[in-house]
Amino acid sequence: MTIENIISIYRLATPEEKRDGVVWYAEALAECNRIALDYDVPLHIVVGVCAALSPNNRWERNVQNTRDMVQAYVNGDGIDSFKVSTYHTMKQKAWGILEAMPEAETEVITMLNGQKIISFFQNIMGYDTCTIDGHARNIAYGVREGLTGSISIGKKEYAKLQDEYVKAGKKVRLNGRALKAFEMQAITWVAWRRIHGIG
Repeated sequence: MTIENIISIYRLATPEEKRDGVVWYAEALAECNRIALDYDVPLHIVVGVCAALSPNNRWERNVQNTRDMVQAYVNGDGIDSFKVSTYHTMKQKAWGILEAMPEAETEVITMLNGQKIISFFQNIMGYDTCTIDGHARNIAYGVREGLTGSISIGKKEYAKLQDEYVKAGKKVRLNGRALKAFEMQAITWVAWRRIHGIG
């Protein structure tokens, strides 16, 4: 695993892929901010709900599920008054964040309690970190391992991979500035998907 592997995929990214990778999380934050403003709920709460509802959920559906849940909560409806496209345990976790309405982002992170959904929350909120999935791992190692059997990434390896993306982001310049780790991860994933014909 080397920072060079990540940077080599970054260098294969087209200008459009670089743009798409940079704006993805900014647009995700804007989507969450619209929901926060529409229902007068703090932004970090909406992002926490969105992150909790994200496992195995397409982004467009994830946003709609977040809106439906926040609307139901604000209207005083129950947890069973709407459907989501993720696991029931994640629905309960997201609802719990709304019920607790923690003031601090750190409390939302504690309630999320899962490395991928915590990373997703932090990425949307703009922290210099990234979400590590099987593709991000493959990019860092410079390999193409199948993802059908779920690749288990332990805490130590997860943190190490995140650090590699942070360092890789600092080594390049796009529009005159270094990249945040989540921007580097998003750009390399878009390029990787094209290079390997991943749908």
